[in-house]
Formats: sequence, C-alpha cells, structure tokens
Amino acid sequence: MMAIPMEFWIGLEVLLVCFGLWRVSRFVKGYRMTDRGIPIEDRIEEMVVNQVKNKILATFVTRDLLMIYYLFAKSKKRNIEMKDAYSLHKNVGYGGMVFAFIFVLLLEGVGVSYFLHSWSKVAAWIHLVLSLYMIGFLIGDFKAIIRNPVRLSQETIYFRFGLRMKVKILLSNIEGIQSGRINYENDKKRKDVWVATLLEFENPDIEIAFKEPIMIKDGIGREHITRKIYLSLDEKDEFMRNVNTLVLKNEVV
Repeated sequence: MMAIPMEFWIGLEVLLVCFGLWRVSRFVKGYRMTDRGIPIEDRIEEMVVNQVKNKILATFVTRDLLMIYYLFAKSKKRNIEMKDAYSLHKNVGYGGMVFAFIFVLLLEGVGVSYFLHSWSKVAAWIHLVLSLYMIGFLIGDFKAIIRNPVRLSQETIYFRFGLRMKVKILLSNIEGIQSGRINYENDKKRKDVWVATLLEFENPDIEIAFKEPIMIKDGIGREHITRKIYLSLDEKDEFMRNVNTLVLKNEVV
C-alpha cells in the first residue's frame, strides 16, 4: 500500500489553517457590523445567525463562542445594582457542585488519558481534549448563570439560562403564577412544559402558565411549543409578588 506523501499532509494542514483564518475574519467582520447598543451576548448571536444558515449548527457555534467569552469575562453580574434581578444558583449550592464536577473531570481526564496513551495516543488526546472542553463548558455556563439573573421589567421577564438557552416572557401573556409544587408532578413529563432548574433532581419553586404558548429553543437549537415554565429562584417570594403586581397593573391599564 502506497504511503501518502508528507507534502500532501502539509498542504492539507495549510489549507485547513487558511480556511479557519478566513472564517474567523468573517466572524470578526460580522460582529463589527452588529448593533453596538445591544449586549455582547446578543451581538454574538446575531453575528452567528447572519453567518451560519443551519439553525442547529448556529446554536452550537453560538454556544461555543459564548463559552469562550464567559471564560474570559468577569465573574460579577452585569448591572449588579439593577433592582429587579433574581438569581437562581445560590440556594441549591450550584457553585460547589460545579467545582466538584470540575475536580472529578480533572482526575478522570488525566487518569484515563494516561491509561489510553499506552494503547492509542490519538484516543488519549481526544479524551483529554473532550475533558478540557467539558471543564470549559462548566465554567462558562456557571459564569453565564451568575452574570445573567432573571430580570423583571414593566413588560417582560427575561433570562439567559447559562449557555443553554434564553427566554423572554411578556407579562401580558401570563395567565397565572403560583407555587411550583402544586402541579409539577403531573406536568413534568408533558412536552409543552419546560423545566428551568439547574439540577435534574431539583423541585421547581415557581410555575408560570401562559395565555398563548411561546416558542423556546433547547440547547441544540430545536424549537418547542411551551405552555408552562417551571423554575427555581433564590428570591422566589419577592419575584412572585412583583410579577403578580405588574400583571394586575397591566390588566388594569
């Protein structure tokens, strides 16, 4: 069997590097053309949507670019003095759990990669890169959660659920908001219900039902019709009280 000449691999590598640099230049140009008045996260999303036509691929590219952004961004919240902002990570001790997962991934990544190295260097490197990617994702996702609390305005509820998705809810479309413990067991398996909790085993505190269903994209870009959202917040009582007040105010107006 004829061996592939070294010149072929060098040419292929140069071609891939040139293609990568070309794509980066297109992304940078597209980013500069976005509206400077919107948050950086929204500018990144807009840039990717304009450059990548496939919705699922665009979702993954956006997530990875946001992960890189949050890895180097400050951990503190933006607009930390904003009055109507509600965190969702403190009561469940999510920070400690993320640290524990990262510690396990470090041990597992180094140990398994060392074991695989004697069998296949390629497999060892692939496993190590995937482990580092997962660590980067966990850190970026956690910093995104800290920096983007649930925000309540006179007309909307808006929050970015880490690196996974974002949601905007019009207060005029809220049919009711109540404790999440009332209907959760019956609703949690419904396809038109979205559960916004950081942990799988966490029971949500709040149930928000809509007059008209809204469309939500999941973490891989698929769209889901949603009639209810369940979520957990650190300041749940204050949030529910303020939402009810604003909903009643909007109905009167």
